[in-house]
Amino acid sequence: MEAVRVNNEVGRLKSVLVHRPGPETRRFPHGEFALAFPLRAAGGDFDLARAQDEHDALTAILRAEGVEVIELVDLVEEALAFAPGAKDELIGRFLANCRIEGAELTEAATRYLSESAGTEQFVARLFNGIRYDDTDLGTSDRFPLAALTDSAFDPDTFLSAPLNTAFFTRDPLSVIGGGVSLNRMYWHDRNREIDLLQTVVKHHPRFAGTPQWFDHDSSFHLEGGDIVNLSGHAVAIGLSSRTESLAIDRLGEGLLWDDGSSITDVYVIEVPQSGNRLHLDAYLSPISGDTFVVDPLLAREARAYHLRRARRRGSVHAEVCNEGLARILGAATGGDPVRLIDFGDSANGPVAFEYGNGAAGILPLAPGNLCVCAENLAANEALVEAGMTVHPVSIQEMTAGFGGPNSLCLPLMREDL
Repeated sequence: MEAVRVNNEVGRLKSVLVHRPGPETRRFPHGEFALAFPLRAAGGDFDLARAQDEHDALTAILRAEGVEVIELVDLVEEALAFAPGAKDELIGRFLANCRIEGAELTEAATRYLSESAGTEQFVARLFNGIRYDDTDLGTSDRFPLAALTDSAFDPDTFLSAPLNTAFFTRDPLSVIGGGVSLNRMYWHDRNREIDLLQTVVKHHPRFAGTPQWFDHDSSFHLEGGDIVNLSGHAVAIGLSSRTESLAIDRLGEGLLWDDGSSITDVYVIEVPQSGNRLHLDAYLSPISGDTFVVDPLLAREARAYHLRRARRRGSVHAEVCNEGLARILGAATGGDPVRLIDFGDSANGPVAFEYGNGAAGILPLAPGNLCVCAENLAANEALVEAGMTVHPVSIQEMTAGFGGPNSLCLPLMREDL
């Protein structure tokens, strides 16, 4: 039985991967939300209780629609329980991505993780980070002169920072068709989230035999918010400040030539950079079989490219795609005309706030059945007028404008249209 299958972004949602924000979001001094990327201004507090309430409201909507909601922590713990040897493998990869320098620091962090009381504590330590004071580095018998002169380690400094952005589950792992892409994140600290997901994909029995289209060890950045499944044979990928053309070339090779892939057409769309909107899915959202929400900024200035197989096996042909966005989406979804909906000019008026607040970051639960940001009143009204059903949810504490409900859920299984 397949663990993943996502041929489009609108078929009835069957299962999703999420992570409920936990203590890791409050581990920085004074509760600052920092380091991985500037979700909060320097010194900005993160209200964990509010974020957990938001996440619970989101997952309640999903469950009410019959969606299987899978917690990342549970998957990691299950994978480690199934394959005990995976723990040492995960520690090695994880600490390498922490960029810890030198034998003493690496050994201390390794001991701290290895000596966890059980799998649950081990995974919690990965998420919560490792301070110098958590290890044995500060014991006076190991470094007596440093202890005497008070010149050892700041106990609150992190060897491994908390995984405080792990609730954005869409970015590190992507499901395309019946396989996955283990991405490489722009902000290096987030690559440790992929270490956890790599353990799941490699060792969890649920994912046995799942093809992998992109190697996380690639030198080039690729993030899941730039991947939009259009059909069983076509995918759109955003060329953005977070996803490089070189990475798209590598992903294209896997999608177009791997025997397990049904993808024949990869459409690459240059992503405008406006405020907090970094990925293609902040400008383009399929919401039913023939209907898309498209920011006018993208539609007006769309520069697109088409990747397909070249004659030599394993090689890819790239060409400029001069057709308009509507024609590209129509060709990708079966050749019929498509309907493009926008909420007004994103450069002007109140709608500018709504686009910047995830108005196009829609999570379809089924065709025309959409989970949306509650605060985007004009956008949600426009969706209802277009015949859609909306399920508003407030996620302001979690996203702070860096995405909509789709950023917080990774679809693992959807029905075909």
